[in-house]
Amino acid sequence: MPTRPSRPARRSFAVIAAASLLLAACAGNGGDAATSQPSDDAAALVEGTELSVAIASFDLAVGDDQRLLAGVFTPERQLLGFGAVGFQLGYLGEDAGGETEIDQSVTADFLAVPGREPEGEATTPTLIDDPAGQGVYAGQVDFDQAGMWGLRVVAELDDGTVVEGQTTFLVGEDREVVDIGEQAPRSQNATIADVEAGDVEAVAVDSRAQGDDAEIPAPHLHDKTVADSLDAERPVVVAITTPVYCVSQFCGPLTDVLADVALEYEDRADIIHLEVWEDFEDQQLNASAAEWIQTEMGGNEPWVFLVDGDGTILDRWDNVLDLDELRAALAELPDIGVSTASAELD
Repeated sequence: MPTRPSRPARRSFAVIAAASLLLAACAGNGGDAATSQPSDDAAALVEGTELSVAIASFDLAVGDDQRLLAGVFTPERQLLGFGAVGFQLGYLGEDAGGETEIDQSVTADFLAVPGREPEGEATTPTLIDDPAGQGVYAGQVDFDQAGMWGLRVVAELDDGTVVEGQTTFLVGEDREVVDIGEQAPRSQNATIADVEAGDVEAVAVDSRAQGDDAEIPAPHLHDKTVADSLDAERPVVVAITTPVYCVSQFCGPLTDVLADVALEYEDRADIIHLEVWEDFEDQQLNASAAEWIQTEMGGNEPWVFLVDGDGTILDRWDNVLDLDELRAALAELPDIGVSTASAELD
């Protein structure tokens, strides 16, 4: 797990005045910043080479123990993964220019995208040659002020080569997406029953259900509403993804993984998938998804929330789910048996 922040002797560094890149945005245009590119020359990085750093977190705000995600790449956009890197942070103020002082350093561990885990088992930061492998580095940090922050990422490779890169990003005063400790929206999301009744199109329940006769994948993720589960006092995992239209391409693999987790832990919680788009061409969000992720500036996906049987949000994961954390949290929940809807599907 990422280590807690430490407060080293203060020293300054120049921060590049450039907006950080988001890896996904369901309400806007995005890029392929999270996709690793294969390279025939993993030794191309030399000491002092500047890394490219892309902030992968959504909804950063003032507070302690905030999860900070960053994708780290070579100038040629090859992904750096495995092992751990150093995150060094400094507060810039209202803009991203000039210098700041490093007043926080943490260790950030590599977190693979569920369903897109890179091949290999390296223990130090390594250039990833697997074109399908994706992931970010995750560290726990403290933000004591809103405004622009600078992040420097420092990585020591297996041969002792030290490489680094830096970027800037914005921290808000308050979180805009529903947060830990708050009551979860009691969403009346569309289900397979609504599709069968002709009330909604299948593609609005899961974007993979394209075409007139398309079937909805993993029907056990769409057999009940969030409100149904909470009314039955059952814990629920709410996954908000759009497998076809996800900018980062994380959503499809994540949804597939959660379909398996739902069967593995069906006696601990209900797992429900909310499709982001009711109508992608008209850019119309599903109301149920919007309840969770819509902000004044739009929205981002994917998101995963863990909610207890009383409707209180226990945890949330933006963009890249920590699957080990979710499994551990589910394992700690009491046995509540298999839900009626899931049993009927079987």
